[in-house]
Amino acid sequence: MIKSNLNLAKKYKTRYHHLDTNEVLEKSHYLKNGKDITGRIYYLIGKDNWVIKLDVPEYREHVKNKSSCLEGFLSIIKRTITNRQKNLAKKGRFLIGRNEFEDGHGCYDKLQAHYDKQVERYGPFCPITGQEFTFKRNNEKKEAGINPRISSNISPDRMLNPLHYTEQNLLFTTTGWNLLRGDFSLKDMNIYMPKPFFKNYKRILVERFPNQKYKIEELKNGAKPL
Repeated sequence: MIKSNLNLAKKYKTRYHHLDTNEVLEKSHYLKNGKDITGRIYYLIGKDNWVIKLDVPEYREHVKNKSSCLEGFLSIIKRTITNRQKNLAKKGRFLIGRNEFEDGHGCYDKLQAHYDKQVERYGPFCPITGQEFTFKRNNEKKEAGINPRISSNISPDRMLNPLHYTEQNLLFTTTGWNLLRGDFSLKDMNIYMPKPFFKNYKRILVERFPNQKYKIEELKNGAKPL
């Protein structure tokens, strides 16, 4: 979690809202089932624009600067992995194996070690596209459900989608490659992916999963790559 050393309440007028009803509270706290609950704080931007903390311009810039580094991204990646597990479980879906990057609270040492090992072999570059990794947080607001992404940013890619985030399966790639690959099968990748990218993917896949070689051999009689 990014902690702010900004005193926003000193610059902006504040008020608190009920967490369930969004009703404006007279005080910052209210009782619920005998428990003292702190309401959600809002800040007044301009004349009549009340916004939550994440929408305060100074705070968005602060978060962007604090998280625009490898450490910031590893922390976010760890949280992303955890949330993805929970979201899949809610849908009754589960990845094969177990998450091998679980760490103590606020710790991402296992992800850091995995990244360092990959960099020793491939350098600070995506082993699929050859792009140098970037660590830039975009502080633009999500519009129409679309979150602006930076394609060269580092991203945790599971080489085999049914498998969990394991040392064998997790490859750090660029966000662009991870989104492009999506849920494509090897057959689809062979047809639609740029030949150099698919070649790199096949090579690393066989290195990590030798039992997948037969699937790649089967592609020789299929569609030719682009």
